Amino acid sequence: MPRHAVGSGAPASRELPRQTVRLVQDAVYRATVRTAGLTARDLLAVAVSGGPDSMVLLDALLAARERGGPALHVLHFDHAWHDGSAAVASDVIAACRARGLPITSDRAARPTPDRGESREMAARRLRHDFLRRAGAQLGVARVATGHQADDQVETILMNLARGGGPDALQGMRLDDSWTLRPLLTVWRSQVETYATLRCLPTHRDPANETPDYRRNRIRRELIPLLDEIYPGVRKALLRAGMLATSAAEPLVRAAQGIRMPLAPDRRAVSAGPLRQVMNAALRAHAPSPRQLGESHWRALDRALADNTAGRWIQLPGGHWAYVRDRAMALYNNRVADPPWPAPVELSVPANVDLAVGRLKLQYSTFATEACDSVAFEALAVPRSGARLAVRTPRPGDWVTSPVDGRRHNLLRLLRRRRIPAALRDGTPVITLADQPVCVPGVVVDADHRPPSNAGTILAVSVVWTPLPRTMPPGGFVTESPGGVRTLDSQEKCGPGASEPLI
Repeated sequence: MPRHAVGSGAPASRELPRQTVRLVQDAVYRATVRTAGLTARDLLAVAVSGGPDSMVLLDALLAARERGGPALHVLHFDHAWHDGSAAVASDVIAACRARGLPITSDRAARPTPDRGESREMAARRLRHDFLRRAGAQLGVARVATGHQADDQVETILMNLARGGGPDALQGMRLDDSWTLRPLLTVWRSQVETYATLRCLPTHRDPANETPDYRRNRIRRELIPLLDEIYPGVRKALLRAGMLATSAAEPLVRAAQGIRMPLAPDRRAVSAGPLRQVMNAALRAHAPSPRQLGESHWRALDRALADNTAGRWIQLPGGHWAYVRDRAMALYNNRVADPPWPAPVELSVPANVDLAVGRLKLQYSTFATEACDSVAFEALAVPRSGARLAVRTPRPGDWVTSPVDGRRHNLLRLLRRRRIPAALRDGTPVITLADQPVCVPGVVVDADHRPPSNAGTILAVSVVWTPLPRTMPPGGFVTESPGGVRTLDSQEKCGPGASEPLI
């Protein structure tokens, strides 16, 4: 089938073409990381049909992954609607393999509608069944789809035409706790521009051209007519949908598996509605705690909504809240993880207990590790006799980025990858001959990545669970008061901490 970006009936974008790439990538990053709260330890399934919307979504999610976003697994469902669908599936699989992405695909017989179903409804049902089944088997946090702003406008009009109530204006949810639609604020014209500039291989679905489907007629006939009568009606309908979406109370997520600064007095805040769990945590620590004012609640609310890399918020009664990836912990002081005094030699296999959690190294295969629920980094197998060790970052450490192939200062790279100041100095770094080759959850040096056909890899993972307060083997780091640095109250703590402390 011919490859190209589809045509669009949407208004032309006013921003410069190069600005569109940044706009789309930022929109996908905000929806995925800040709104949905997904991080590098989460797995996101991406529904990719081969069309421009889904291919642009996949490309932007890869950019988000380099900024601390989730790991990706592609799902492709072949409806077998037309003779070229098998070629589309083959191209999607090839594109994923070229980018080192895992993919699960399935092919259906030609959709047989149930009673009362249209052919389009039957195809949608089969696709949704596949996405839910595959997503559940993989244990993904969300399934991302390529619905964009023009799709949202069409959905709102269809809901209103059916006589829907107040919820009809809401259209599709950006995040409904299972399906994530990161492109929902991006117009089709912007998707086209992005696909063209990034030279993405895309396919046109012939079903989008036929007037047999109601949505196609709304797109090609009704919306242009409305736009002629009410110029700007697309943006107005999209804005109305956003206003109709009710704001939910901020939720705190469980701190298990999320790295927080070390301190003997650290207390995790339970998962649940913000005001309920925060008041319970404060009451558990002090029988008569001072009440939080509205300024405190607003600061906590913003920190949870922004899904910050790490932010300190001062509370009454000498307490501090640390918010990271929508989880929260309480402290008596602002603290920071200390660096380790010397490298600790490693052998493989190894389980090394750190105060921040447990480091695991083992020889394995991609297939074996992909079945494990713990995220891992894949390294090429070191040569015999190589000196592996773990330590913390030092001035003068450099790594080669697998994204651009350039050498980067490791401390600067940690800042760009949203590792906050409170955690940065105590971050585990895997070294080979004392040169950094891997920071678990952050980066693998490009020169030490395994080839795509590697039979055996060195799998490195860290479970960010603080250990009991006993001396780890070697005694190189503990949670004793002497191993904790107290930060000055005016010191900024990492990206996202520009907001004044209260």
